[in-house]
Amino acid sequence: TDALEHNDLSRFFPTDLMETGTDLLDRWIARMIMLSLYVTGEVPFKDVYLHGMVLDEHSQKMSKSKGNVVNPMDLVAKYGSDALRLGLIASRSPGQNQAFTVDRVIAGRNFCNKLWNVARFVENKLGDSYQPARPMAKSIADHWIVGELASAKETIERTLADYRYAEASDAMYHVIWDSVADWYIEASKDQENPDLLAWVLDTVLKLAHPFAPFVTETIWQTLPWHTSLLINTEWPTIIAYDEIASAELQQLQKIISEARFVATSLPNNDRYEMLYYADTLIDDNKELISRLAKLKAINQTEAAKGLRLALANHDVWLNVPEKTLDEHRENLEMRLGATRQEIGILEGRLSNENYVKKAPEALVEESKKHLKEKQALAKRLLQELEILKQS
Repeated sequence: TDALEHNDLSRFFPTDLMETGTDLLDRWIARMIMLSLYVTGEVPFKDVYLHGMVLDEHSQKMSKSKGNVVNPMDLVAKYGSDALRLGLIASRSPGQNQAFTVDRVIAGRNFCNKLWNVARFVENKLGDSYQPARPMAKSIADHWIVGELASAKETIERTLADYRYAEASDAMYHVIWDSVADWYIEASKDQENPDLLAWVLDTVLKLAHPFAPFVTETIWQTLPWHTSLLINTEWPTIIAYDEIASAELQQLQKIISEARFVATSLPNNDRYEMLYYADTLIDDNKELISRLAKLKAINQTEAAKGLRLALANHDVWLNVPEKTLDEHRENLEMRLGATRQEIGILEGRLSNENYVKKAPEALVEESKKHLKEKQALAKRLLQELEILKQS
């Protein structure tokens, strides 16, 4: 009718998405469709997103009579609304009833703090008078982070379009926490590329904004080079980067990570010298490797000495004394024995049908997670023992 064409109904009807609980599919969604068809001749929405019920930490339905209801306003007051949003989204699949734990909200709060720390570092490095210019990737770390953000952006766009919110949030979380905070920020401390640093922060805030709107908007408005609101800005565009240079940084990450792992597992908490055969990648990035791996020195050698690192395509050793190697071998064997015992206990627990059926879902999932971690650790310890035999 003419009246319907010029009011709120014409503006909001039909809509793209209806979101509701699985228990209301037949009681509400079906009735809405039938009534809409009867009155207007149109289906009221294109897609229906069915979320599962939010259960308590013991996988029980929340109810006032049980006294297990969690007041979201209490969590907002304690941890912040963005932390609650992130905690609710994390690991939550469509249509599945899942337990809710405050630990996930705390993880969301920690992520918001990480965002603040990244922003403060960038802002302090650039200064109050900084005005952005056209960003360009220069170092291999620059090219790598642009590639990481490009991949995360594509994943977030694809998963949001498919209503896979947990996967989108996970991609956003890891590119900011792991790629930007743990690697790029550390690598950028020794390089000067302020325009790319500002672009990385702006891109990070844009990618995180759908998931944590309040903290990202607040950070955006505190940055001296912004005069508009984050919510009014365009979705980020990716600048040019070199995939070969990005791959070189990935190779450096393997060298640094392996050196860190081995050094921290050695009995003495010392800084060691790294030795390597002729290697252009290491030659060109000694300072970065030394700082991030916390090494005493990096020197080229013609003779193997010390503990060889488990690396493909790179001949690298930590110059570790023979006595320390013997102690390290004993420690690895003891850790491997203890880890295998823990794996046996966890496998026995998870093979027990009564435990899997009757234990809270969150506890079963935690056991599965621990089993994967212990299996990965046992594999790594075995690998380190094999490397020791070759050293």
